[in-house]
Amino acid sequence: MNPIRVVLDTNVYIAAALNPQSIIYKIIEDSAAQYLGTYFTSPEILQELQNKLEDKFRFPRATVVRWLNRIEEAVTVVRPLQKINVLSEHDPDDNKILECALEAKADLIITADLDLLSLKKFNNIKIMHTSTIKYLFPQLNDK
Repeated sequence: MNPIRVVLDTNVYIAAALNPQSIIYKIIEDSAAQYLGTYFTSPEILQELQNKLEDKFRFPRATVVRWLNRIEEAVTVVRPLQKINVLSEHDPDDNKILECALEAKADLIITADLDLLSLKKFNNIKIMHTSTIKYLFPQLNDK
């Protein structure tokens, strides 16, 4: 069985940064690979993450840099070549998640974003809520 190819939305990384007990935090800390998947992000997602953690959540820059470095060690960074405009109505910034997923040839996007979730699927890429992670990776529920 090929590992599932996963893109995590910025809001998932933020939730993990805010809660070190979360499953995503554990996945990042454990270098992701052992969790049945290959994980992908993009420079645009990482930049948005940095901006939100520093500006909205007031994380110190050094803490943010450490978290970004840890993510980059745990996942594969792709540079999307194709720009898309699927979510222009509410939050066009969400297009970066879809662009990353296309470039990564992802099977799955995990998000808490309602605009993305409303799509349910994009180019055969399933879009699932963060709450499904505990079902995808039951081995993490006991840690």
